Amino acid sequence: MTASSRTPSQHFDEPTLRARQLASQRGFFAAMAGGAPDSRLFELDGCQATLVPVRPWFSIFNPVVYRDGGALLAALPRLAADYEAAGVNAWTVWVPPGDEETARGLEAAGHRLDSQPMLMAAAIDEIDVEPRIELDLHESPTWELIARCNDRAYGVLEPWSMAAVFSAMDDPATRLYAARREGEVAAGLLARELDGDCYFWFVATVPEAQRSGLAAELMRHALRKASEHGCETATLEATKAGEPVYARLGFGSFGRYGMWERRQGA
Repeated sequence: MTASSRTPSQHFDEPTLRARQLASQRGFFAAMAGGAPDSRLFELDGCQATLVPVRPWFSIFNPVVYRDGGALLAALPRLAADYEAAGVNAWTVWVPPGDEETARGLEAAGHRLDSQPMLMAAAIDEIDVEPRIELDLHESPTWELIARCNDRAYGVLEPWSMAAVFSAMDDPATRLYAARREGEVAAGLLARELDGDCYFWFVATVPEAQRSGLAAELMRHALRKASEHGCETATLEATKAGEPVYARLGFGSFGRYGMWERRQGA
């Protein structure tokens, strides 16, 4: 059955999809604070900061999200002090699409725009989840395995492996999926299922298997499972390379995040 031939069982408007993505993102970043020794969560006036000292130069693992831009800007000195005290050299504030006032405030405070991933979302019953290719699924993927798949996909060398961020991770809401090619893990992803939303993170394919449709097929598999588990929507943040992949699956685009990075001493 194709996406065009299915009748959606429930419609989710843009504000609802965006709200679900924001909630899922916030929840995953909070869970990540328990992933490695010395990692912790700091909350102040609606701001949530994840501190992961084991990777002090990886701002993506040291994210800040917020509910009110004014409160965030007022909290910046305290956030900077906490990150510095934890030994974190780079951290980033995720500014949702459309919040230009907060973005300007962060720039004035010394943050620099590092990346602009696309907020993408869809109702699962509007996505074509029918299988295209047969998967050789890994029976029991681990956080380390998924992280090392991402290391290979993005050229991260062993001394800076992303696996360290998740060495103690235990998040029951997150399901781990990996697929093999010729006996070796070639694609992996995380799918966090909570409050009706399936939130994707760490979707990656190793270089020699890219453009084979493997990651998209693994997502279809994860989406079928999420639907069985009661999820109604799926959300994620996409790199520019990933956007067309997710669009072909049926995800809609709802504006770009601004990842406003601060590097200590900058």
